[in-house]
Amino acid sequence: MDARLLLSVDIGSTYTKGGLFSLAGEELRPVARAVRPTTVDDLGRGFSAVREAVCAGLPAADASAVPVHWSSSARGGLKIAAVGLTPDLTLSVARMAATSAGGKVVRAFSYELASDDLAELAAAAPDIVLLTGGTDGGNARIVLHNAARLAEAALPAVHLYAGNRKVRDDVARLLAGLDLVTAANVMPEVGVLDIEPAREVIRRAFLERIVDGKGLSGVAAAAGREPLPTPLAVFELVRTVGERVPGWQDFALIDMGGATTDFYSHTESFHGGDTVLLRGLREPRLKRTVEGDLGLRVSAEALYRSEAAFLESRLAALGETPAALKAYVEEVSRATDRLPADDRGRRFDRLLAAACVRASALRHAGVVQRVFTPQGGFDVQRGKDLRRVSRLVGSGGFLAGHDDPSLLLEVRAPGSTDPDTRHLVPEDPACYADAQYLFPLLGNLAAEFPDAAARAAVAGLKLLTPLSDRKA
Repeated sequence: MDARLLLSVDIGSTYTKGGLFSLAGEELRPVARAVRPTTVDDLGRGFSAVREAVCAGLPAADASAVPVHWSSSARGGLKIAAVGLTPDLTLSVARMAATSAGGKVVRAFSYELASDDLAELAAAAPDIVLLTGGTDGGNARIVLHNAARLAEAALPAVHLYAGNRKVRDDVARLLAGLDLVTAANVMPEVGVLDIEPAREVIRRAFLERIVDGKGLSGVAAAAGREPLPTPLAVFELVRTVGERVPGWQDFALIDMGGATTDFYSHTESFHGGDTVLLRGLREPRLKRTVEGDLGLRVSAEALYRSEAAFLESRLAALGETPAALKAYVEEVSRATDRLPADDRGRRFDRLLAAACVRASALRHAGVVQRVFTPQGGFDVQRGKDLRRVSRLVGSGGFLAGHDDPSLLLEVRAPGSTDPDTRHLVPEDPACYADAQYLFPLLGNLAAEFPDAAARAAVAGLKLLTPLSDRKA
């Protein structure tokens, strides 16, 4: 059977990565890879450099004929501000819609928008403002209030309304002067989620309105197709692996970068039981969260602030002080392309990475709290149960190149000293490294070649811990 060649490129905030793959039947095989610094002033230069490098062994005519699939998270990625009614319901669903579409939620607001909220919103400079609220036929007052405040703010962003359909026309009149698109209500009934229409509108808005603003139109012309947001490409690959590869129905992926840490899970969120009650939404089997304060370079100072207690608790064992770690964090925040030059720097990077792994898992996972009543005790679950996750993959520059499974197993680090509160993190996962950093590249191919991309993604992983009989 003749093989065909496919080129996949991912333009990241720091590096542009490319891979040439051979497709024969249902088998994808990596042929060549290249990494170049992202040329922020002209993204096309970095793209072209990677394309030339991976196709260097091909005749020019053949190289130009290789189909290109590509994604981008450069220039801030897809920034979304979410506005909902209540934190536990519509705002929570809005976050799910935004993150599952490949966006990064840069601000989130519930209840009525106030003047200081509008100032925060403007400062965040989102690409999309996602306005939700009210079940169909439910609350209208707060939704219309927020629409009026958004009209007042008049941000140069795409405004997506996906709330109470009974007031959709009223919202459209209020936002008539802005770039407005609409989708079905993300929560038409209490506890009923319908995020796919909003996800599709976000994807279309990225292609039709945002690509030019990110400086990607030239790359799109050179590639001959529009891009995916990188997290959306990875999200769909996680879905494909979980659905199509035997033994991988319960797994998680941590993608750690210099600016953010993304946590993806593919596992049932609630398992019930006679003494366990679910409070809030039942979360989907496939979920992504992205943490903008968990990164090793661009977000290192934010990481130091948000995870200071954990970081400082580990310093004594390293023979280091908070002042020394703070100085290192300040240095790498100023020079985001800096790699550690000595063992001390490597120890600090490993500690920062441990904080990212632990915090991203705790924020992604749900909790169970023991509640006591005169009739006896029972458990109340909020959020997603990750305890059945049997395989955990580390990706991104640092995790892809790290051979120590204990780093990924920081997901099990305790998050609470309250004996009646348990975080539902993975209990005993086998650990893998995406050592060739193929997940983003194969994510670009997953929509067109799902089986081949899923198998290649798993085949390219490096096993760091032995599989137990339970996971085999």
